[in-house]
Amino acid sequence: MILSLLWILSISASAFAQEADSLMKQVLENNRLLVAAREAYQVALLEAGIGNTPPDPEVEFGYLFGKPADLGHRIDFGVSQQVDFPTAYVHRSTIRKIRNSKADLEYQLIRQQVLTEARQLWIEQLHLNQLQELQQLRLESAKSVQSHVEQKTRVGEVSPLEFSQAKLMLASTEGEHEELLTLLHNNELALNEISGGSRVLISQGDFPQPSTINEDTLLAAYLRGPGIQLYEFELQQKEAQKSLALSEHLPKLSAGYFSETVNASGYRGLKLGISLPLWEKARTVKKAKTDIMYADAELNRIIHNQEMEIRQKLKEREMLRKRVLSLEEALSFINSLELLTISMENGEISLTEYFYSSDYFFRNQQLLLRYKRDLLALEADLLKIYF
Repeated sequence: MILSLLWILSISASAFAQEADSLMKQVLENNRLLVAAREAYQVALLEAGIGNTPPDPEVEFGYLFGKPADLGHRIDFGVSQQVDFPTAYVHRSTIRKIRNSKADLEYQLIRQQVLTEARQLWIEQLHLNQLQELQQLRLESAKSVQSHVEQKTRVGEVSPLEFSQAKLMLASTEGEHEELLTLLHNNELALNEISGGSRVLISQGDFPQPSTINEDTLLAAYLRGPGIQLYEFELQQKEAQKSLALSEHLPKLSAGYFSETVNASGYRGLKLGISLPLWEKARTVKKAKTDIMYADAELNRIIHNQEMEIRQKLKEREMLRKRVLSLEEALSFINSLELLTISMENGEISLTEYFYSSDYFFRNQQLLLRYKRDLLALEADLLKIYF
């Protein structure tokens, strides 16, 4: 529900929402890293349940031959069970629950990482698709100019320098277009790979609108998120391990049945035992206290770094948002490429002026697309806490 709500909030057009939702479903179901992470989660649950049972009971049997023979034979039989102090099992059960929770949080973090990468690849594909449209327009323009210049050259109206400039412009544009096709192919492969091999089709179109982000709400979400919770559970586990160490330092108890038979006579009864906690766990409690201090300091460090990182990314997002608005406003006053071409063909501007103006137009259009892509990719990284 949270994931669906996020997509509805962050993507205005229904077509984008359906496309993104379809991609996320494919990634969640088929991504190889997530499939392996789900299996690792099950393994972690099983591992967490190991070690909270008493040791196996011990069975003893002895058959002793008497010497001289008239002493008869002696048969000993015993069954014993050793157990830790009862509170140890309570603390081990607490640790098991904490480890289960940590395993779930680790899976959530991997899922966030994969879904964020998938969303950023989707944004990059939208960027490359729009860049291809722009590049195709520029390539057609360069070919048109080349043809126009060739005609002018035949009648001596264009200098050799201008002719060389037109050829250079076309060659440069063709090279950039080929590089762009390679980037498109590589990004499509990355999208297919992150989807587990499923083919992903990304529509042609503009970027979705940027999301509305409240700084306080976002920071609160990260404080409750799996990244911070993982360190909180680590601290809780260290505290539980200290309590367990105290319990394990208490005497161990043992009880059992024992019998001794010699000829027709025998003894049967119970055996009780208790260990003397001298040196086996002497430094365990001290180490556990030190571990708690370290885990607490690490938690505070992570919370501080997380807050600083989020605030820095929010400042960067605001800077990108202002750049997009400023460049959009500036480009709205620039004449279109079609008008530039008509002016050049009618002799209103020189070929050199056309080269400069068209290149300026395309470079700033590409820069605007890059700013928009960077803004949305940064938002995807910030909003991964909701995935």
